[in-house]
Amino acid sequence: MAATTHLEASLARRRSLTDEERVVLRALPSERSTYAHGDLIVREGIAPEGSCLLVRGMAMRAHRIGRSERVVSALHVPGDFVDLHSFLLDHLDHDIVAVGPCTIDFVAAEHLEEITRDYPHLGRLLWLETLIDAKMHRMWVATRAALRGSQRVGHLICELHARLGMVGLVNGGGFEMPLDQRGLAEVLGYSVVHVNHAVRDLRAEGLLEWTGGRMRLPDPGGLAEFAGFDPAYLELTHPKG
Repeated sequence: MAATTHLEASLARRRSLTDEERVVLRALPSERSTYAHGDLIVREGIAPEGSCLLVRGMAMRAHRIGRSERVVSALHVPGDFVDLHSFLLDHLDHDIVAVGPCTIDFVAAEHLEEITRDYPHLGRLLWLETLIDAKMHRMWVATRAALRGSQRVGHLICELHARLGMVGLVNGGGFEMPLDQRGLAEVLGYSVVHVNHAVRDLRAEGLLEWTGGRMRLPDPGGLAEFAGFDPAYLELTHPKG
């Protein structure tokens, strides 16, 4: 599988790609690294000279504020440039941490510069990715304030289901979930007990199956309705062509 397969699928769901643009993405030079769960991929501080493309697994964006426990502000799935903004920023305000085993392709800034210079449409699509990342962050802030526990857990699961489905990683109504309930609690800023109760409620309503490292949604529409999930903020279609 080409390193950029999931990125290509993600971009193509949002805007049309030409054959030439697909070739450019598939030929994008990179250096591959693998990480175990909890490994630090990118450290807060001086921005690296390039960006990390998530090829397999998941990663999270984590902040340390004062002496508090780390705060998670995003989950990344295959096809995400997890720190594309570092291409222009001098300083990163967060760590990128592996969630389960994951594979990262590091793309040097010079190759990203070539794309933005020689293929402006692709450059705009990468810019779009950063804008959608910001929309997801705003949605996380809104759901944290507006939804009760089981709804917010359901909303995040719906989001992951939609994003992973977009890059072909949902099958049989389910997907691989490297987080356990303790990890999910950290992502959401809840206690483990709180998440345990929320998951129990979703299971009781027939909206979630979670066995080992796999989640399945028996009724995705029902879970979306329960959690108030509207995928419009993910920009899954491309009405602009």
